[in-house]
Amino acid sequence: MNKKICILQYGDSPIPLDFRDFVNIYYNIDEINIHLASFAEEVVEALQTSTIETDENNYSYLQKLDLGASAAENEMRTLESYYLKTDAYLRSRRGENQLVVGRKGSGKSALFLQIRDKERSSSKNVVLDLKPEGYKLIKFKEVIHDYLEEGTYEHTISAFWEYLLLLEICYKILEKDKKLHMANPDLYEPYLRLEELYKNEKYTSEGDFSERLSFLMQRFTTNFSEKYGENSKNRLKTHELTDLLYKNDINILRENLAQYLIHKEKVWLLFDNIDKGWPSTGLKNDDLTIIRNLIDASRKIQRQFLRSRIEVFPIIFLRNDVYELLVKGTSDRQKESKVLLDWMDADLLRELVKLRILASIDTDEDTSFDNLWRKICIPHIDGEETSQYLIERSLYRPRFLINLINQCKSYAINLNHKRIEKEDIKKGLSFFSTDILTDISYELQDIRPETENILYNFIACKSEISSKTLLKIVSDFDSGNTQEIIDLLLWYGFLGIKINQGETKYIYHFNYNMQILSGFINRKNSDIVYCINPAFWPSLMVEM
Repeated sequence: MNKKICILQYGDSPIPLDFRDFVNIYYNIDEINIHLASFAEEVVEALQTSTIETDENNYSYLQKLDLGASAAENEMRTLESYYLKTDAYLRSRRGENQLVVGRKGSGKSALFLQIRDKERSSSKNVVLDLKPEGYKLIKFKEVIHDYLEEGTYEHTISAFWEYLLLLEICYKILEKDKKLHMANPDLYEPYLRLEELYKNEKYTSEGDFSERLSFLMQRFTTNFSEKYGENSKNRLKTHELTDLLYKNDINILRENLAQYLIHKEKVWLLFDNIDKGWPSTGLKNDDLTIIRNLIDASRKIQRQFLRSRIEVFPIIFLRNDVYELLVKGTSDRQKESKVLLDWMDADLLRELVKLRILASIDTDEDTSFDNLWRKICIPHIDGEETSQYLIERSLYRPRFLINLINQCKSYAINLNHKRIEKEDIKKGLSFFSTDILTDISYELQDIRPETENILYNFIACKSEISSKTLLKIVSDFDSGNTQEIIDLLLWYGFLGIKINQGETKYIYHFNYNMQILSGFINRKNSDIVYCINPAFWPSLMVEM
């Protein structure tokens, strides 16, 4: 009958078998209180427990829905089931590009994880998934910059990257084939030679990549200080740099790696988070030098191994704004092949959402986006189709779109709505608006520290601003860099412009081509009308 019971017996005289597991023995009155206190706790717990069993089959379509996490790092186990394999993904899998470029939240880390997991599933591949911590790279840059003259600076960083990558390839081989080489006679001898060389280099095998990177940086700076002192800038010759960086001849390490890798199919060098953790003071030329020399070093290794017919595929994942600065400071701008992850097609974003819905809910019904979307959300809001309404306010970034839909869904479930209603969208957008305001402010700060709080100057502004009003708002904030700041606000999608028939266009409507957007503005000149993106209206209390 599922009743809570308490059976007491005085003394340990025989207990009937049917009751032996339930009876509590006592020898004096005080022990009864102990048993009853425990029984009382069970009774209270039973009274507070619902007797109605929850049937998950009675959950609404919306309650069953799980769109996954917006950040790829938080959904590694489930990402494969709903990952949208775009042309950018397929080109990267074929090794056609060396750079993957996209804004924050565009899917760089998701692509990184997909390539890594697919390629390392084969024992014939060597896959390095490297995620250096930004602040350690900055620390290294500062040390090198203090010690070395400009002429030696870039050469040192490039040599450092090359040495580090070769050691990491060696480390990955020794880790991955620790058991395999014992059963494969082709690998046995080359493996032992690599193991001996790796030990001779005295490169640590402990910790993750960032810790090994830190160890190598510390070793270099210690060697430099001991040999040249701490306060002197030097122009090092090649052999002097070699003595500081390498324990032994790097050519021997490279040759032995080549002899081992001929038994493999592919080597992947995947670099993510290279631009994560930059200082709040913004990017400087020296920061870009680190990235440029990493690209050069990875390309050099690719060429060197290609002579032995070993395929090496280096891919570096970069934020779009960092890439733009990199291109401006590079003379040979088309040398590196790249693929852009920035999203411009609303239908493609709908397909992304559709795959996540299907992965969450089994259905034999019509699986078109329109049918699935109508099950979880009202079709229109303020005369606009709701999926397009949310996409426009997500700045066409997958991460922002998933966050926004999840916020709206959360309000709908909390209010026991069967699908997302108008008030759920309004409340979700209000919460999301504060988050996106903070995120874009940080992105601006990374590139131009002085623009950190520029967005807050638009509090209580009208949604449409004349050219004259915009110039005043920006000049009140920073009169010396007015046009540069306006260009940044346009580039990040905070501002858009009115075009024919009153339609508003943002950077993503111009295929992220700032030259076309600037050309259109220059043609209209003072007649241009700027618009604040509606994603920011709730947080900035913008007047419509």
